[in-house]
Amino acid sequence: MDKVKGLDLYLLLEVESDADDKTIRKAYRKKALSCHPDKNPDNKEAVALFHQLSDALEVLTDVDTRKAYDNVLKAKKAAELRTRALDGKRRKLKDDLEQREKDAKFQEVYDKKSDEEKLAREIARLRKEGSTQLEEEQEYMKRELAKESMNKQAQPSGAQPGRRAKLKVKWTKSDDSPYNRESLEKIFSKYGEVTAVVVNAKKGGSALVEFEDNVGANMAAKIETGFFGNPLKVKSLAGEEEKQDEQSKTSQNMGSDFESIVLRKLRQEEERKRLIAQMMAEDDNS
Repeated sequence: MDKVKGLDLYLLLEVESDADDKTIRKAYRKKALSCHPDKNPDNKEAVALFHQLSDALEVLTDVDTRKAYDNVLKAKKAAELRTRALDGKRRKLKDDLEQREKDAKFQEVYDKKSDEEKLAREIARLRKEGSTQLEEEQEYMKRELAKESMNKQAQPSGAQPGRRAKLKVKWTKSDDSPYNRESLEKIFSKYGEVTAVVVNAKKGGSALVEFEDNVGANMAAKIETGFFGNPLKVKSLAGEEEKQDEQSKTSQNMGSDFESIVLRKLRQEEERKRLIAQMMAEDDNS
């Protein structure tokens, strides 16, 4: 982790320097999942990037460490701007200018050194205490990788890979009903990523919940019962969607068979007319 002070961790995670913890964690998950060592066992560059991302998460989600890192990063960027601003003549005089200003800028140099020392101390503290954020994200990675593995194993042959799982949810409609889009999303998010919740605005008492994958949806359908005073009835729509697909395929096949029959009958009729014409021609010749 000592190398982090030489990196732009915001650029590494592709976030702004004022990004909050939620944005930083989301960016970390997106990039870290793609270069996780379990997915890239033989790719040293991917493994190295994963460790850099983990270091970035630790530093930027700890308030004191992030503050120390920001000070070092600002000083580094300020120095780079000063260097780029030097034209040819000023570049030649740079060494002499820095020497002459050394005494005047002693405090500035001292502050910069102090910032780097403070960052080093904060990093050492993180190593000793451990990063709660990183541990949580690593657990998240394990769950996501396990879900991906389960999805691959549970994916039936011929299943459509991009389809998201849907649940139909019902409850007793009342004026004090505890269910709305927000509460349903919170309830079902325990099982996986919920991509949409649509409450029946006309009738009420029912909703459609869409999951990112089948694993979370299947688990919710088996376990979730909602609030005790007004329980939920949860039903998976996977079977109905498969039945609709099968009916659609059957209709297509029937349409195709009907066209074949019509074409065959037309050919037979043409052949019959040709034979009749041939027989009549032979009678005329005889």
